[in-house]
Amino acid sequence: MRSDLDAPGLKVRRNPSGSTRLYWCAPAPYARAGYRPTSVRLPYSLEDPAHRHLIASLCKKLQAEMLAWAARGGREQRRFDGTILGLSRRYQADPASPFRRLKHNSRRTDIYTLRLIERAFGRRALAALGIGDFYRWYDEAKKPRAPGERERVRRAWGIIKKLRELFAFGIMAELPECERLHGVLRHARFAQPARRRVAMELGHLEAFIPEAIAMGRLSLALGTALQFETALRQKDVIGEWEPIPDGIAATGIVLNGRRWVRGLTWSDIGSDLVIRKATSKTGAFAAHDLNLCPGTARELLDIVPADERVGPLIVDEKAGRPYAESAYGREWRAVARAAGVPDHVWNMDARAGAITEAEDAGADLDHIRSAAAHSQMSTTQRYSRGAVGKSRRVAELRLAHRAAKNRE
Repeated sequence: MRSDLDAPGLKVRRNPSGSTRLYWCAPAPYARAGYRPTSVRLPYSLEDPAHRHLIASLCKKLQAEMLAWAARGGREQRRFDGTILGLSRRYQADPASPFRRLKHNSRRTDIYTLRLIERAFGRRALAALGIGDFYRWYDEAKKPRAPGERERVRRAWGIIKKLRELFAFGIMAELPECERLHGVLRHARFAQPARRRVAMELGHLEAFIPEAIAMGRLSLALGTALQFETALRQKDVIGEWEPIPDGIAATGIVLNGRRWVRGLTWSDIGSDLVIRKATSKTGAFAAHDLNLCPGTARELLDIVPADERVGPLIVDEKAGRPYAESAYGREWRAVARAAGVPDHVWNMDARAGAITEAEDAGADLDHIRSAAAHSQMSTTQRYSRGAVGKSRRVAELRLAHRAAKNRE
């Protein structure tokens, strides 16, 4: 430590190149007793006079946190070492964490992003982070996978979003530095990924259905028709596989320790051909009359023999059970390519196609929202991609207004 600088714990380390790095280091007795972090790199330089008071302030802060930990008898800090990695692990393990309340598929997505963060900068100490670090990480994360490819803005935005959530949890858990960093990111601005603008069209569906039947994939034809005609989410049509909690009997349709849930079953379709189902995302109840879908869904249902109309509605013909995870999308793409459906049109775009077509047809937006089982009108509006229904109605009213004025 420099004798002319009141910075307890300051250590200067020299690189082979001759440059120096500054660290705050916990005294050996505290480190042996379990205090973490044992050292924190300081993003400052002794050669810059403007940095000297920053060095002293940060060292005093880190020293005070260590002494407070010792005064509590060494509690809590053992479970948090002051790094991003430590915060991430605490976020995943703490029973009070929002992470513990996520659904299994959301948790899986969370873990993927957390692993990216942990590998890239998990060892960085929170006390040494500033806005420059976040912008640098964002810029690095959005770089294309290969020269000439598109920037991965969605990946970079996801990392920043997850960091905000980590620091918000850290505030609730009363962990040091989290409130400061959450405030930094609250005021920072990062470019967000563009919203998806693609919608499946009726022509895509009409090309897909006969090709799927010809390839022995009635399940894909029926599933896609139902998605497009009813605006149901893919998950609400084909279901999903969720982990079976410990201590719960493995009943129902089970595959590799997971149980099939939430998909359409034959019992969801009444004798009047009306589908009634609680949706998976919001729990809102959806009802759709298949009598009004004569050219697609209803005729496809008629193909299924009466003795097979039991259990899940959409069944993988090759496996004899609901589609395994990701298999539905993979097999759907193979049929779509054979049918000439462009690769930029995804199965999930059937829902957007249904909503867009409804608005083009002049349906009331609140009625569309109810049919799609959305709780917010803004969500319905995001799914309407390129519809001209409302603008057409506005144009018609303007033309009528002009005609009326001309007659006066």
